[in-house]
Amino acid sequence: MTEIKISPLQPKEVDKAAEVLSKAFVNTPFTGKIVGGHTEKHRRLVQIGFKNMISKKPGEKVVAKDGDEIVGVMRMVKWPDCQNSIPRGLETIPIYIVARKVLGRLQEARKVWGVHDPKKPHWHVDPIGILPERQGQGIGGMLMKYYCERVDSEDMPAYHETDQMQNVRFYEKHGYKVIETEPIFGITNWFLWREPNGKREG
Repeated sequence: MTEIKISPLQPKEVDKAAEVLSKAFVNTPFTGKIVGGHTEKHRRLVQIGFKNMISKKPGEKVVAKDGDEIVGVMRMVKWPDCQNSIPRGLETIPIYIVARKVLGRLQEARKVWGVHDPKKPHWHVDPIGILPERQGQGIGGMLMKYYCERVDSEDMPAYHETDQMQNVRFYEKHGYKVIETEPIFGITNWFLWREPNGKREG
């Protein structure tokens, strides 16, 4: 592995970045519930959603690269623009290729996540994803460090949500704490908050 470098996403990298995110998320429980499975067909559907998200939605997008290979992708969004994003960006999939039941699940998820998203200034990472075969190598930590430094430079808090317990532990290492939980489709979702510069309240 060469030195990992983080840089702004370039237009020519959008397709590859969307592919990386789709591979990172298609096997997660929550994404599987949304799109109805974890097959290659479902992955391609997720990829379309991510492509539209990172090419059309507001926010700062960066990639982690090992040489010329994109191994991680992150989008950082400042409130209130994050209120316009549904989990995983899947609302941007063209309607004609999405079944009505998928749209229903998207709307249900959006409603629940929208209730928990704080209605005050903050930064929101949505999404952050690492190629499955490159996970556990510190790449996610590098992206999160980059994100926290960006947020701290403005002395602003940060918010995130996840449907995986191992991710909760990851975010806690970077100053987040769990503020709420709620099941969606029977899957526990954790909602996390980070004070400016990782400070602890109280």
